[in-house]
Amino acid sequence: MNEKQLFTDEDKWTPRASCPQPPITDDRMEELFEYWKDTFNKRSTTVFDEARQKKIAVALRNYGMEKCKKAIKGCALSSWHTGSNPQNKKYNDLSLIFRNSDKVEMFLEIYETESTAQEELDKWINED
Repeated sequence: MNEKQLFTDEDKWTPRASCPQPPITDDRMEELFEYWKDTFNKRSTTVFDEARQKKIAVALRNYGMEKCKKAIKGCALSSWHTGSNPQNKKYNDLSLIFRNSDKVEMFLEIYETESTAQEELDKWINED
């Protein structure tokens, strides 16, 4: 028996089918690009080229705007990716953040870990 015999199209589960996202418009892609530029203090001359557009479109389709922004923020919260590494090099380009699902999910995890740690620290500092 092959896959066609086992499943109909309605039976197949995909992330996009289970949680529909708003359409990927140029405005939404531009919003995410500008968020990335602001987060990492990129120059105003930084180009929104075709390669970056493709990465952003795929990321928005698979994760939505909120998670994409959290992944960008997660990269910003990583000391390694912001230059505290043996090469003193920043690794924060969109092509890295949205390279594949593993990278996006790694940066989302950094975001969640760092945000939780900051909340706990703030709570501890503000205790009476």
